[in-house]
Amino acid sequence: MAVAFRQPTFTNPLPKVLKGIGTMLMTIFVGVIALGESAGRARAAAELSRQGYHNEAKALMLRKDEENV
Repeated sequence: MAVAFRQPTFTNPLPKVLKGIGTMLMTIFVGVIALGESAGRARAAAELSRQGYHNEAKALMLRKDEENV
């Protein structure tokens, strides 16, 4: 007498939930890094402008320096 195997009626939602939480945390982390970079650029540009380097401050805020990277 053989036992018939059936398809499981319950699928575990935990892997999808954990993947969603991980994606959300990574998105928040990237956002915090972007915010910090923006604040740092603004402070650097303010200091350059205060010292009289207006063209350099403008180039920094307009991200002209990324073309040379």
